[in-house]
Amino acid sequence: MDKVKLETENPYYKRNQINRTLKKIDKEKRKRARNRGIVLLLFFLVILSNLNMASASFYSIYFEGIKVIRNHFIYIILGIICFIITSKINYKLYNKNKISGILFLLSTIIFIIIIIGSKIPSLSRVIPHVNGAIGWIRFGSFSVQPSEMMKLPFIIIIAHIMEKCEEERYNDKKILFSLLPVMGIFMLLINLQKDLGTSIHYLGIFAFMLFMSRLNMKLIVGSVGAVLVSIGGLFYYVSNLTDLSNESYKIKRVGSFLNGLLKNEYDYGIGYQVGQSLIAFGSGGLVGKGYGNGVQKYSYLPEIKTDFILASYGEEFGFIGMLLLLTIFLLLFNIIQKTAVETKDYFGKYLAIGIGGYIIIQMVINLSVALGILPVFGIPMPFFSSGGSSLITVFSALGIIININKQR
Repeated sequence: MDKVKLETENPYYKRNQINRTLKKIDKEKRKRARNRGIVLLLFFLVILSNLNMASASFYSIYFEGIKVIRNHFIYIILGIICFIITSKINYKLYNKNKISGILFLLSTIIFIIIIIGSKIPSLSRVIPHVNGAIGWIRFGSFSVQPSEMMKLPFIIIIAHIMEKCEEERYNDKKILFSLLPVMGIFMLLINLQKDLGTSIHYLGIFAFMLFMSRLNMKLIVGSVGAVLVSIGGLFYYVSNLTDLSNESYKIKRVGSFLNGLLKNEYDYGIGYQVGQSLIAFGSGGLVGKGYGNGVQKYSYLPEIKTDFILASYGEEFGFIGMLLLLTIFLLLFNIIQKTAVETKDYFGKYLAIGIGGYIIIQMVINLSVALGILPVFGIPMPFFSSGGSSLITVFSALGIIININKQR
């Protein structure tokens, strides 16, 4: 007893205890600050998204009524509900072998059903062809894009495998052999849906997670270099060796992109949307035309509520508005990356990394397409584009980040 009493009265012992308590309090403050930051940034994105969607849909609302944007607001409400639910579920639950296996099996089955169903004429209304792709399931006025919603299960599965690789200390080859079958199956099934843009997004998420792993950087850089050389070869073939009039729609889209990028020539067919999008950004200038004053929404830009929603935003809010929007996304990405760095378990780390890559890559691709820097892929802008699958998935993903911050 005397010894214990002596120890507790030791000033050095008391100081260590105080330091530990202060560190714990500081960690709790940082966690709460980050979660508040995510919620605040999410609030700004939702406000800007609703304002922009209302303005971009003004012409349609005038003729068809409020129903043209009703679904967007409904999906945002559903997304917020999913955000709250996933923020309450302990993220470590997703790391169980059964959960990961179920997610993989469910994703595979849904993709196969879509591919087979698209071949049945009687199901053409339920599984429609949209711009040559077949990745949608339609229920009345609502439609779901499973390949968009399966991005989150894909990240969970890859994070689960990578955590196992870290725990077992696999070498580089064994890590790749563990990951590539999953990646290959997802890529195959999505490509069979003829959805090139979504395939590229999945590949980007996968590459981003690999970059943040302990894989040899030479191996990753070599793989990325091989992909870039292949893309360069494809671009050279299309621009110099191909008669586009006899090629498929995808090749024509690449050719149109190259004509616009290299020659500043946008035709009235495939290149029309990009040309009109650039006019919108250019006419917006520094401060924009003002909210509601954009003209591209008056049927000049056909996909203004989906793939080219940023053209409407840039036209009305200008360079300053775009800078504000990009700052919000970069701040959100920074919070997610800090969460990943400070998370001690490998699954939480890779899960946060994958979600951060998912959001920032999707934003960069959509913006690059709108500016004519990349071919038109059909990738929605997070929070902004009309489409419930993307909204619900990205809200759910951010809810998981909130939970990782709480649990770490």
